[in-house]
Amino acid sequence: MRLLISSCLILLLLTSCGSRNPKILSTSTNPTTSSVDHMPFFDITEYSSNEDYGLDGKYPVKVGERSAEYQRRYLASLAGPNGETLQFHRRGSCCGYKSENGLMGTALVDVYEVTYEGLKKPILVYISFYDYEKLYIPKGFTKRGK
Repeated sequence: MRLLISSCLILLLLTSCGSRNPKILSTSTNPTTSSVDHMPFFDITEYSSNEDYGLDGKYPVKVGERSAEYQRRYLASLAGPNGETLQFHRRGSCCGYKSENGLMGTALVDVYEVTYEGLKKPILVYISFYDYEKLYIPKGFTKRGK
């Protein structure tokens, strides 16, 4: 029975990223924090050539280390298009993908809601801490100044 439930959950997770705005499967009430409250990564300098990088659950930012702090450090490395300070909070998880580092071969993607002064609608940024790939700046963001 437990295997059946786990299998159904994994199937649901793997199919949840089929749309531009996948369903967030778990929710969170984490408080909003500012990018200045976290130490940024200083080596993120390149922009992604993939316009959906980090902005679509199918192309999450992979920060590794199984650390939510690394997720926050990544977001703290970014700024709005004119250098605006970001505000963000974790909305929940979605978008299971195959990974040797995930539970039963499936990793989840955390969804962060990001805002900054002058932004009309929050931006969702998709980040996984299960795997690591080189980090880039997503479309619509810039590198945070020192």
